[in-house]
Amino acid sequence: MKLLVLPHLLHGGEVHSVDIDSSNSYVATAGNDAEICVWDFKSLSNIEAASEEELLKIKPVHVLKPHSHPVKVARWSLKSPLFLASGDVSGNVFLTNMTDMSHKLLYPWPSIQDKNNEIADIAWSADSRLLAWSTSDGKVHLYDVLKETYQVLNQAQGDNTKMKNTAQKSLAFNHSNNNLVTMGVDTFLHLYQYQYDSCDNYQFKLTNKISKLMNNNPTTMVTINYERISWSSDDEFFSVPSASKQHTSLISLLARSQDWENKISLVGHDVNCDVVRFNPYIFQGDTESNDSHSYNVYHIIASAGSDKTLALWNTSKETPILVLRELSKKPIVDICWDNSGTKLLLASLDGHISVVSFDQLELGTHVPDDLLQKLKDSQKANIKPFVVKESESSSKRGQKATVELIEQKDSIKLSDAFAESADKNDSKDTAAMENARGDSIEDSTNGIEVHGDIHPQVLESNAPGQIDDIMSTAMGERTRVTSSTKTKGASSRSTPKPAPASSTGDQKVTTKNGKKRIQPMLISNGNGPVSRSTTLAKGSDADSLSKSSSKPLMEFDKPSYAVSEEVRKESKRDKAQEDGGPVKKIRRELEPVKFIGTAVLNPNTAFAKVRLSVPKVRLAFQIPSRTDDRILLDIKNGQGNENTPSCLTCFKNEQPIWSDFIPRFIQLATEGTSFWAVCTADGQLITYHHISGKRFLPPIVLGSPIVFLESYGDYLMAVTAIGELFVWDMQQRKLHLHCPSSLASILDSHTKFREDTLSKSENITMCSITSKGIPLVTLSNGSGYLFNADMGVWQTVTEAWWAFGSHYWDSISDDKVSMESHNLTSQEPNHESSILGLLEHKTNEEILRKSRVGRGKFFNKISKNLIMKEGFENLENSISLSHLENRILCCELLGEFRDFHDFLITYSKRICELGLKAKLFELCERILGPNSDSDKSTSNSQLCGYNREELLKEIILACAQYRDAQRILNYFGKKLGLINDEY
Repeated sequence: MKLLVLPHLLHGGEVHSVDIDSSNSYVATAGNDAEICVWDFKSLSNIEAASEEELLKIKPVHVLKPHSHPVKVARWSLKSPLFLASGDVSGNVFLTNMTDMSHKLLYPWPSIQDKNNEIADIAWSADSRLLAWSTSDGKVHLYDVLKETYQVLNQAQGDNTKMKNTAQKSLAFNHSNNNLVTMGVDTFLHLYQYQYDSCDNYQFKLTNKISKLMNNNPTTMVTINYERISWSSDDEFFSVPSASKQHTSLISLLARSQDWENKISLVGHDVNCDVVRFNPYIFQGDTESNDSHSYNVYHIIASAGSDKTLALWNTSKETPILVLRELSKKPIVDICWDNSGTKLLLASLDGHISVVSFDQLELGTHVPDDLLQKLKDSQKANIKPFVVKESESSSKRGQKATVELIEQKDSIKLSDAFAESADKNDSKDTAAMENARGDSIEDSTNGIEVHGDIHPQVLESNAPGQIDDIMSTAMGERTRVTSSTKTKGASSRSTPKPAPASSTGDQKVTTKNGKKRIQPMLISNGNGPVSRSTTLAKGSDADSLSKSSSKPLMEFDKPSYAVSEEVRKESKRDKAQEDGGPVKKIRRELEPVKFIGTAVLNPNTAFAKVRLSVPKVRLAFQIPSRTDDRILLDIKNGQGNENTPSCLTCFKNEQPIWSDFIPRFIQLATEGTSFWAVCTADGQLITYHHISGKRFLPPIVLGSPIVFLESYGDYLMAVTAIGELFVWDMQQRKLHLHCPSSLASILDSHTKFREDTLSKSENITMCSITSKGIPLVTLSNGSGYLFNADMGVWQTVTEAWWAFGSHYWDSISDDKVSMESHNLTSQEPNHESSILGLLEHKTNEEILRKSRVGRGKFFNKISKNLIMKEGFENLENSISLSHLENRILCCELLGEFRDFHDFLITYSKRICELGLKAKLFELCERILGPNSDSDKSTSNSQLCGYNREELLKEIILACAQYRDAQRILNYFGKKLGLINDEY
């Protein structure tokens, strides 16, 4: 095997496509410079023996310039005359005749309106008659080179006209000239079967729709710009990259003989395999059997992708037979074999072409001709006969789907389409007719065939008094070519002729050419049946209202994804010039927002890096008082304006004691010791005295909606939709603390930040405040944080790592977590449940929710994964000590006196057991504190509510049994007077 990279920097630094013609004469490359280079394959195949000077002299024999935008894909026809089909990012498809070097625009013609849809992939049929390509709007287009007709292949089937097409990333014809498979971004594979009838017209039908190859694994949802599927030379297999099974990414080979079941899975590329190509030959290996007629037959498959790795697979082996890593600096987007099966060309986004050559027998021995013929004959037996009449296919779930025939007689002549565009430019009066004629292919699903000039006429119905103007109904909605999925009873926007009311509510169904034809109904007179879309819309609204009214949980609006117009333009420009690195899944497309005028008072609200979901406005809700069970605050929202304001009423013993009206929507409310606080939808805080209802403060304007509104005692906390955190001391009427970096620093958004999109970070699962005015936040990754006002930063209280390896996790008793303790001494004024226990309990919940396994299985991972490895013998002890030290420090900040005492004693015993004398000395020295008589003030003599000397005495007595620590304990015992020198 030999590998050589062509030193030329091609196509503006990005090569998007490479292909070899069937005669091994020409190689076509295309890329970012909108040019197509045609190379002599003979000169490229011998580059391993050429010098660097000779390599630089290699030039393309032809440079084709039909496109004006970057070219995504270029493909050779398989038979003469030699054609080259190419497509670019703006949706233009050109057909180049290599004999006379003429270019022909196939799509789009001037009259079509769904332009600028990027071309994803192009494929030729085995007889080089049919050309198929897919666009980013989800359509699969079909062009007959012989008869010069065009047709959209994947129109909505049957009654499912509301289903939107999803983009098909790749498509491929098989070698037997009877199947076409397409692969979509919605994880579905569509398998079409086709044939030619007696009039030499093609007929297509969708026979299989496969979705079981993909699951909801988020790793398989990575956005991939390039995907290439491939058929084996005997048409037994076709390959599917980026498939998945039980959260494992793999390459699946689907077998025709097993009714397209997954027969072989190639595992090793993780989620970065995008391109797969079968070798054009079938190989045979050595067999241990003495029978001369037994063969070990296998295929050779090449795969590559955004991991910059080329892998070669033998279908008879589980692991790859060859792996070449870091072949390029950027992702590999296209590969192709030559006709001999010994040369492999790769195109990468770093602007280079690589050639991999193999010796004649390096990959194996080709199967004999007689065996190859047997394999092909066996495949013919597996091909199901093509049924011309309309049939029904049933899925495994038991749902029946109507399979309709797609015939060439419903297609349009390309010359007629261009002539139609010219006529449209000459005459504006016939615009509606031209649109209807340009959309004649799509009218086939509705039973309307339009050819030549259009003359509306009234059709008489079998039912007396029923007259339907079919053409006026059909032409009313025909304003775009893309309207391929319209409902069969849609109302017309144009005004039809007056007609008497229909005597029946049923539509007439006829059969023509084996197809069901549903006659449209005139519904403009108001007496006809209501359209299905309107009925469904009304029904869905009613259901949603009933569900929302019965839901007890609070609902949230989605956060804003709006940015300025300039930022959106820059991101689109960067996306067009992106260097093609590893592509992550795009969570949200940027939505532009325009400002009236030039002065923006608070740009943070439009350009904030944090966007939190805002609670939905509820029709009515109540807040019971925490201090007095007889008091209740009742809130009823109006229309949010002066005509119907929102009403607040405070009840005591079901009797109103005060009320207020606010011309805005009220979202949240909370209660403090001496005040009530409510927030409005426009980000204002309104406060009232607890008993009288007098305004406590003028309205506080925060500039953006409030997501969390919490209070405890005299402290009030608010978190806005852009992550700003405020805590006020309402008794002093001052700002207690404000976090300058807001919640962005703990949401860890920088790890997922991309310039061209907005990414989703961790969710906030709890946001609360303590009696000392300290904010507490827990996230969906299990971490818990507190805000240190003295240092002005967030500090971690709990995290999943300590749950993974600490001996003391879950050591806080349940009574501290769930209820108040009743055995508190006078030294412990904190009569609340354990805050640390609550946060660690939230961490447990998130761990078990994410791991989806039992608690025992999760905590056993530490022994299986790390403890058995060399160098990690002391891992659990280190994690346990770090966990205890963090607990002690957090208890000091939170004022958790009893927990501080318990953790300190436990920590002292633990470091004595382990013989950590330095830690024990520093601990005792810190507890003892300043030892001079002049500095023994009340504040310095106390540590977290305990007397320093008494606390140190308790530690000395608790650790006295450990022999290694006795020298240190003796030193501090003398300082405290516990031990005399004479003793």
